[in-house]
Amino acid sequence: MAKVQMPGIWEKIQQNVQETERLMGQKKYTQSMIKARQTLEYMVKLQCDRAGIVESSTDTMIRELYNGKWISKTTAEHYLQILTIGNKASREGDSSAYNANEAYHVLTQEIHAFSNADGAASPRRSAQTRKSRKNQRSGFSSADLVKLFIPLALIIILIILIRVLSPNKTPTTETAPVIPTEAPTTEAAVTEPETEASTTAAVSYKTTDTLNVRKEPSTEADRIGKLDPGASVTFIKDYDDFWAVIEYNGQEAYVAKQYLTEAE
Repeated sequence: MAKVQMPGIWEKIQQNVQETERLMGQKKYTQSMIKARQTLEYMVKLQCDRAGIVESSTDTMIRELYNGKWISKTTAEHYLQILTIGNKASREGDSSAYNANEAYHVLTQEIHAFSNADGAASPRRSAQTRKSRKNQRSGFSSADLVKLFIPLALIIILIILIRVLSPNKTPTTETAPVIPTEAPTTEAAVTEPETEASTTAAVSYKTTDTLNVRKEPSTEADRIGKLDPGASVTFIKDYDDFWAVIEYNGQEAYVAKQYLTEAE
């Protein structure tokens, strides 16, 4: 496989992410999902070039990256999810706002992880990282074992010396802690939490699109329900920039907050 120019392809990845976000803002969901898939393909090719994996189909390269421990299981699942959504948009013309948002959200997560790792680094840094990983897999050397043993031995010796040199002291009545015998009065048992809880009021919102209700703030979490467009929702609080906490069937649940609007 031909070597990929890292600075050029990393710049292309960043441009594609911006283009995906622009298409989302314009509600061009089909094109957004296809652009997300193209961005993923650039990321996969860049990592395969670094790992020395022969170029083939995108899903095959993703699995080879995972089998070679270049990416985690979660990352591999996210890559395949973006690929599947992009293929459906390309082949079937899928224009679902929910699927487009899922692809963009997962893509931005993996781009952030990718940029903080050595995927976008210089070739020299990548070579150093591979060397470091190889050394880590080779196990502990005898010098490493000695370094671990010496502090442990010193701690054990110190504990023994403290026990030998410290005289046994029997606690006297003067030093014994005094246990209060008086029961708490009725006035002291103030139910302050109830007053604080009473000041928190839920806000009523409504949905702008079909919305999945999930048990946890993750697209991989179990779906416990589904809200139709225009459904009333009891908004509790923001969880983060993407998820909101709502009341659903008497319990807290999570939905994508960009599809909520405050009810008039």
